[in-house]
Amino acid sequence: MYQIFTKEDGERTALLSAFVRLHRAGHFLQSPQWAQVKQCWDWRGVLAYDGAGNILGAVSALIRPLPLGFSLLYAPRGPVCDRNDPGVMGELFEGLRALAKSCRALLLYIDPDEADENQAFRAGMKAAGFTEQSSSGFGNIQPQYVFRLGLDGRGEEEIFAGFSSKTRYNIRLAGRRGVTVRQFCGDEEIPEDALTAFSELMEVTGRRDRFTVRDKAYFKRIFSALGGGAVLFLAYLDGQPIAGTIGVYYGGKAWYLYGASSNQRREAMPNYLLQWEMIRRALRQGCSVYDFRGVPGEVSKDHPLYGLYRFKKGFSGDYVKFTGLFTYKYKKLMSAVFLTLLKILRYRKGRES
Repeated sequence: MYQIFTKEDGERTALLSAFVRLHRAGHFLQSPQWAQVKQCWDWRGVLAYDGAGNILGAVSALIRPLPLGFSLLYAPRGPVCDRNDPGVMGELFEGLRALAKSCRALLLYIDPDEADENQAFRAGMKAAGFTEQSSSGFGNIQPQYVFRLGLDGRGEEEIFAGFSSKTRYNIRLAGRRGVTVRQFCGDEEIPEDALTAFSELMEVTGRRDRFTVRDKAYFKRIFSALGGGAVLFLAYLDGQPIAGTIGVYYGGKAWYLYGASSNQRREAMPNYLLQWEMIRRALRQGCSVYDFRGVPGEVSKDHPLYGLYRFKKGFSGDYVKFTGLFTYKYKKLMSAVFLTLLKILRYRKGRES
């Protein structure tokens, strides 16, 4: 049995929130709170129950309106359940199918953080009618390749000793150069000057590394929605902010969500100290894993993002490949038209950038 509900159904939304937070497959992107960040998307929750009324699985589905009254569904890092259980997965997919019918969805995107070697999961998705798209870089919605640092049963000294010698040196160097880190938690009022500083650092980073950045209002919504689960870290030198990050701490796990730095004073290595402070906070909060998020799937030294890979690798996490982006087409012809138009728009945008 499944149930579909809106955020106005406070009781079921709270049940989904608690289930996602406590489940081993839980992810902050599957929380109802994350839907508050995505201003241009609607949200629905789906719960799957057993015969006794116990919750077996959950999906948070974002709904993006499209022209002509159509929409698309996206369940980032979902579903949350035993993904090797075809009964639960099937029940959740039936719920999503009913939701798709009610909102005239063309297709559904799902990109779970499921290990790539899980062939049984992949076979189950194929049997359910999904197609898979892999990416060697950042072509999918969520990164398919990440570094993850295990924290369970380990202390600060052991983890720090496991970093590469260069990483340890750069963390210490930042301290010797006078870099300090301040932390601002989302369940408190984050000073406007701190938000402004981070937003400006993101703009500098975006221009330097040639990617589109979110505006300050978006970052503000993250802290408002996730509350104490979102933390802004700012690195200062001589009283000036020179680098910053946003970390998410949710359900016993931690993620490095955003990072930015100035073009000046980079020799003081503030990014290394920021990561260390984020990891230390994860340890204090009892997190089992710290996720550095995206790295390129191609790691040759001539790759333009090799520096990012090398930076994260220095913290000695596990290099993890997830399964790809799965797509289910509810309306095959219209989906094909939509995906073709999307490719054309992306191609033109790439040519113009």
